[in-house]
Amino acid sequence: MNRTRIIIATVVALVVVAGVGGLVWWQTGDDEVRRAGSCDGASYTLEREREDDTTEVSFEVQASAPGETWEVRIEQGDEVLVEGTRTTDEDAEIDVDAYVAQDATGDITASATQDDRTCTATITAG
Repeated sequence: MNRTRIIIATVVALVVVAGVGGLVWWQTGDDEVRRAGSCDGASYTLEREREDDTTEVSFEVQASAPGETWEVRIEQGDEVLVEGTRTTDEDAEIDVDAYVAQDATGDITASATQDDRTCTATITAG
């Protein structure tokens, strides 16, 4: 009977330790930053997520129609990471990714311009 109680107590303790450890990892693990908003009938999301030794930057624009042409630019400080023309897909979306060093600092700014409307978002690199 005592051996059964010891085994149960050990299992419960392991579950508690794993749960607390998982909670701490979940709160600090992926270091993700996200900005979202809308602009002249479109919406956007700019995210930064650390992965291994790099940081992925993702900029998504949800426009009003498929086939729209947008000028897209992502920059970190004075460095242009992505620049060019993108066309919305069948879901009226543009999704552009860029990568920076994990120890990068400063701001990352993404913008998408179509005719007279511009969507712009800024997040910190580090």
